[in-house]
Amino acid sequence: MKAVVIDHAGGPDVLSIQERALPKAKAGWSVIHIKAFGLNHAESITRQGGSPSVQFPRVIGIEAVGEIYESSTPELTVGEKVMTLMGELGRQFDGSYEEYALVPNTQIYQLPVEADWAQLATIPESGYTAMGSIKIAKVQSGQTVLVRGATSNVGVAAVQLLKAMNTTVYASTRSEKSFDYLTAQGADEPILDQDGELQTAATFDAIIDFVGDQTLNDSLSHLKQGDGYMVVTGELADTWETDTFSAFNIPWGSYLTNFQSTDINQNWLDEMFSLINQAHLRFPVGQTFELADIVAAHHLLDAGHVQGKLIVTTP
Repeated sequence: MKAVVIDHAGGPDVLSIQERALPKAKAGWSVIHIKAFGLNHAESITRQGGSPSVQFPRVIGIEAVGEIYESSTPELTVGEKVMTLMGELGRQFDGSYEEYALVPNTQIYQLPVEADWAQLATIPESGYTAMGSIKIAKVQSGQTVLVRGATSNVGVAAVQLLKAMNTTVYASTRSEKSFDYLTAQGADEPILDQDGELQTAATFDAIIDFVGDQTLNDSLSHLKQGDGYMVVTGELADTWETDTFSAFNIPWGSYLTNFQSTDINQNWLDEMFSLINQAHLRFPVGQTFELADIVAAHHLLDAGHVQGKLIVTTP
């Protein structure tokens, strides 16, 4: 089988396609025939050597969709459509950038959505991260919610899921040119984010901030007092800490928390699938590549100019 192997840290050109033996199922692990996977900024960081716990050589890739090829448990049926994400996938053991992957059974999830493989590959990391953020923010039908960093793949997923939950969605972007795109994804009102400040005086029942510490204080200034929830998910600005935060910036009676998609809640997954199916949601695909074109795909990933998820398909 073909696998994309990184022997040492560097730019996209370190992604080398190599022939490897097909993995075999073992106790507690099953083999997935990878059909497609989405690309993530975190994988670019790992490729460049920014993940100290990852030892090379390594096949990276933190999410995938495909079919069970060989299983060690009767709970997973050969040919069954599944997805996998996070845990130590692509970090402590080989990940999705290959035709077949050996994955712990506890990290394999049924995928009850009808769509082609490229479309299905938009779901795992972006969809679940968005859904987890929504659940942590305790969003309820009828509320007004801000998605900050809404043009990101996870931001778009959050906008679509929130609309399916019957909320009013405000969506921020740093460019007015993206207003039409956000409206097409379901946002009720796009908001310009100019120099780290939202160009509105509105306040919100819940805020999901995908930008991170760089916008933390400004986002908090738009959270309603009394029972608002703000969740920080991800660091699109690549800023991991701030020295300007004070706990007194949190509106009284409201809450600031965070979400990471490292632990998967099956109930939240089921709710996400239900929303996707009931509302016929389709997260946008930016561009599709074949495995042989992985270097070109990573060049585009690093450029960061494509709206929609970059997807790689395998035979």
